Amino acid sequence: MDNMKIRMQNGELIRGTMLSELSTPNIVRMMKTAGFDFVIVDCEHGYFDFSQVAAIASVANGFGITMLVRISSINKDNIAKLLDMGVDGLLVPMVNTVEEARRVVSLVKYPPMGGRGISTTRAHTNYNPPPLDQYVEQANRRTIILAQIESREGVGNSAKIATVEGIDALMVGPNDMAVDFGHPGMLETSEMTSAIEKIVESARNAGKPSGIIDSHIPFLQKWRAKHMSVFSCSSEVGMIMSTAKQIIANFPGNE
Repeated sequence: MDNMKIRMQNGELIRGTMLSELSTPNIVRMMKTAGFDFVIVDCEHGYFDFSQVAAIASVANGFGITMLVRISSINKDNIAKLLDMGVDGLLVPMVNTVEEARRVVSLVKYPPMGGRGISTTRAHTNYNPPPLDQYVEQANRRTIILAQIESREGVGNSAKIATVEGIDALMVGPNDMAVDFGHPGMLETSEMTSAIEKIVESARNAGKPSGIIDSHIPFLQKWRAKHMSVFSCSSEVGMIMSTAKQIIANFPGNE
């Protein structure tokens, strides 16, 4: 089973980051060296193509950092190709209903859990598949599914979503949630706090971890203190821009 998945089940602190634009495969080596546990390649808002994702996945697999992909939609063609190229799992945005959660599981997992199609002499088996009955069971155990809750509807259904077999954690998408609540950019309103607390509680009641995606460390620390354990912090673009601005601000001659 994937090390991240075991650590998630144990409630350990897990820290990752988003890849928004840079497709050079060695970016995951950099993030691994920096100490991140996982990366999420953003195929919802990012413009990565399949060959770029496959190259990043190859390096991530080789260097032992968990690689997830945030998909753009719950779509069989995309999900099948991503899993077959060796990604470790998916972050699924805008999971609003238990039916959507079950649909994701049906596409990610092999029978009897789901209906994923079989094509094994590929990167996800290192081109050397074990006996099929063994592989199907192993793959179902190792693939990760993070359900991103980011709407009023999703919050209201979070308890049911968390109980779906195959969903490994609930992840809060605070920015879209704040927009849905009518307060863009305001992540610490009482309504937002109550909604995020409900998601944490829903996950805990189902015996699963919860997490959040944001770039502000104090905000993440607040939710760490409230029993969240899976965090996606900033992105490679955010890190570059932050450091670039800091260099210019501190450059000689700015006195």
